[in-house]
Amino acid sequence: MVFVPRQVLPKTGIILVLNGTSSAGKTSIARALQWVHNEPFHHLQLNAFRDMEPPGHWDNWKQQPAEVVALKLAALNRAMHAALAQYARHGQNVIFDTVLSTADSMHYLLEDLSDLHVLLLAVHCNVEVLAAREKTRGDRPLGLAASQVGQVHTDKAYDLEVDTSATSANECAMQIAAWLSQSPAVDAFTQLRATHASPVPKPCT
Repeated sequence: MVFVPRQVLPKTGIILVLNGTSSAGKTSIARALQWVHNEPFHHLQLNAFRDMEPPGHWDNWKQQPAEVVALKLAALNRAMHAALAQYARHGQNVIFDTVLSTADSMHYLLEDLSDLHVLLLAVHCNVEVLAAREKTRGDRPLGLAASQVGQVHTDKAYDLEVDTSATSANECAMQIAAWLSQSPAVDAFTQLRATHASPVPKPCT
């Protein structure tokens, strides 16, 4: 094995952000894309980081002090983005499946990955199908996806959008792979960075 200094890192990899509600099919698309695309992609999930949290981390979060909740959210987002950034800076492509349901989460993404090749994809699904999936899978609170529909795509721009309401994850993955083969430019991320003002920082006490 050869030690790799940071000064000689290769061309950065692509970060492919799949944003959609819970049960929209992001994970299924990401796994399918790993098989159908001709270049390797790592798969990093919001859920994987949530699974590492201590028991009760978000219990009664509305009753927790606002500054405590803000730090927890910032830590979660920045930890995920740090992992994404390091993979990309070491020449690795990464699929990030996540739920950008708050303005703060979007700000952290735009700030933390500002110098990288980020492509934003929307994963849509109608509410009726989401509700049926929640009932079938049994590991999500009923109504969670519906509660996210109004926020997850608000004030966003995308390079590509897919809809899993009547299209399979494999078909969506094939569509994404064909699009990636055209070497798309980073348009949506650049547009959002130009239009999103950074929030005014508030000191944590």
